[in-house]
Amino acid sequence: MADTLAAAAPSDKAATQSRRMPHIRALDGVRGMAIALVLMIHLLQSNDKPTGSFLVDLFIRVKSTGWVGVDLFFALSGFLITGILFDSLGEESYFRNFYVRRALRIFPLYYGVLLVLFVIFRPTWDDGRQLYLQLAYLQNTPLWWNAPQVGMLRGLTVHLWSLAVEEQFYLVWPIIVFLVRDRRKLLWVALGLALTAPVIRTLALMHGASYATTYTSTICRADSLLSGAWLALAVRGEYKDRILRLAPLTFCLAILSCIAIAWKSGSFYWDKNVMVNTVGYSVLAIAATSLIAMALRIGSRTAAVMDLSPLRWLGKYSYGIYVLHPMIGFLYLPWIESHVHGKIALHLAVFFSTLLVALPVAWLSFHFYERPFLRLKRYFE
Repeated sequence: MADTLAAAAPSDKAATQSRRMPHIRALDGVRGMAIALVLMIHLLQSNDKPTGSFLVDLFIRVKSTGWVGVDLFFALSGFLITGILFDSLGEESYFRNFYVRRALRIFPLYYGVLLVLFVIFRPTWDDGRQLYLQLAYLQNTPLWWNAPQVGMLRGLTVHLWSLAVEEQFYLVWPIIVFLVRDRRKLLWVALGLALTAPVIRTLALMHGASYATTYTSTICRADSLLSGAWLALAVRGEYKDRILRLAPLTFCLAILSCIAIAWKSGSFYWDKNVMVNTVGYSVLAIAATSLIAMALRIGSRTAAVMDLSPLRWLGKYSYGIYVLHPMIGFLYLPWIESHVHGKIALHLAVFFSTLLVALPVAWLSFHFYERPFLRLKRYFE
């Protein structure tokens, strides 16, 4: 079996020479920036209504774009996962090693949290169907949207939809990589599939689909994952240096396009903007992927910024922070609301208190709960 896989492995000389890309510290910083954006929109709550103050209204608009951190997570996941898959094509136990290692990284915390919620709420199928659906990563499907929505359970777990998108991508993309195998063909496959995403979103909206559908469905959000995948394959070829040189220009053009969409429509929030839900996600995919490419360029300013210790620290513990931070406020939010008076003071209290608890809890979870599972990866190199 190993000989067969080795014989069928990619023959691209440049790709072969650049296999096994080393760990890049700046990408930890990219992950840290992604979680910082998510924390910004989740923890700095506001009603998003104009106040008449230019600075306050500008802050609200900037804060409301924090959801793009999820797109940065998607692009980075597509980049890293595709690199792992392509580099391991000639190895034995290609599927087993990939899926077991993914499970050891993702499942312990995810299912541990769900177990705790089941113990606390003890939901029946009728009133807690949304929690049962998450056991199978179906929280981004019509089964979730049409299920009875229990307020507190929904608030604690609604952010986990992005994990469902990634898990569903992990089920399909490794098979495509394994079957296609050739790097150049995979580049075209990734590009072609990425280009279908805005078409599918547009058709879905024309036939009455909601923004929630185009925002959370894997098939509608695959362009960010596939853009990262395309970059992983491209930098393993002969045009790596050219692609990395063009990344800043591409990033600037994508950001200017996002600003133009916001200027024309008055907002860049996904739930209020049809342009974001058609072409906007694709523009974000290009921006996120370009930022990753900028971080890959040794000696660049972007790489230097992403290599800053605070960002890399956030990136290292970003998974735990992402999963746990909405649940932290559940423990003490009623107490804060009863003791802190004034809207601004309340928002700041929620923001800083959540950070002061969520960051240490994520650190503890990683070192004392997740790490024993991660050590098992050595059996599936």
